[in-house]
Amino acid sequence: MPIEYEMREGALVWIRNPITGVISYVVDVRGKSFAFTLGGREELNPDMPAPDTRALHNAIRDCPFCPGNESLAPPELMRVTPAEFPKWHGRHLVEGASWVIRVFNNLFPRIPESLTGGRNESYIVVEDPRHFSEHPHSINDLMCTGALGEEHFHHLLLTDVRLMRRVLENPAVHSVVIRKNQGRESGASQPHPHQQVIGSPQPLPAIEAEARAERENPGLWEELTGIVDRAGLVIERRDGVVSYASPIGAFPRSYDVIMPEFRDSLTELPAEGLRRFSRAIFRLVRILGPLPLDYEIHQGAGLPLHAHINGRLYPYSNVAGTLNLPSQLVHNVAALRKALARN
Repeated sequence: MPIEYEMREGALVWIRNPITGVISYVVDVRGKSFAFTLGGREELNPDMPAPDTRALHNAIRDCPFCPGNESLAPPELMRVTPAEFPKWHGRHLVEGASWVIRVFNNLFPRIPESLTGGRNESYIVVEDPRHFSEHPHSINDLMCTGALGEEHFHHLLLTDVRLMRRVLENPAVHSVVIRKNQGRESGASQPHPHQQVIGSPQPLPAIEAEARAERENPGLWEELTGIVDRAGLVIERRDGVVSYASPIGAFPRSYDVIMPEFRDSLTELPAEGLRRFSRAIFRLVRILGPLPLDYEIHQGAGLPLHAHINGRLYPYSNVAGTLNLPSQLVHNVAALRKALARN
């Protein structure tokens, strides 16, 4: 069944998500005040005094993901050292750093160990030793994934692939997802930049729903990329990777990065393809910067390899299976294209 949507005078009016059934309506919210829902974010106030050294020190002292606190986290499984990543930007900012990326089990498994062969298949990947940005203006001015650099993000995905191979050695695991939460609004439980890798005994529900929609509507992803192209929502298209503002995302500011021709897991993606995929994700994450966000990388089950990226700072309205998209979405995409061209 084709994707249901309507365009008038070249602009998208509404579209039904073929996976969830949610209908997204494009509406004008420019006159709506979001002052209440965006309140309480003192770090956005440019006149706030800089945090004192003691406050920064205390935050680092208590963080289980910071260098020197390794004993506060579960035993380490793997790491990337400065010697393995000589171009690491933080080399001169973290005195005596012995690692750039660390991996260990999540203290709280997302899926019970009894369902994955008695092994905890939930993992934390700490992205960088730095807790705060280089010149923090508040205690909430944290290091973010977008500040890592393109090559660093590529090393991060290389570490994910290495970890995935370990996870998939477990015969009880049949599906793996890479998940990132950044900021309080995204549900991140730790402020230090990190992501999760989770092995599941069965296809994870979101991936299973996408695979089912693909089986019921062969060519679904090709049709969707054609729709977003006609609607002016494509951000970049290069070297077999397409990124676009998603009109069927979970939030009004949702973006997808997809490799339409590759239908397997990251562990099977050739080295140059992995570099192109990581580059496309990072370029969007860098533009979003320190804003609250999440992303998931969906793979396998016959799906094209893709990532869903959600900007979480902005309020949204999901009522009775409907979602409102801002009418200036196309203008936002044009601004993203310009920002990416400058970078």
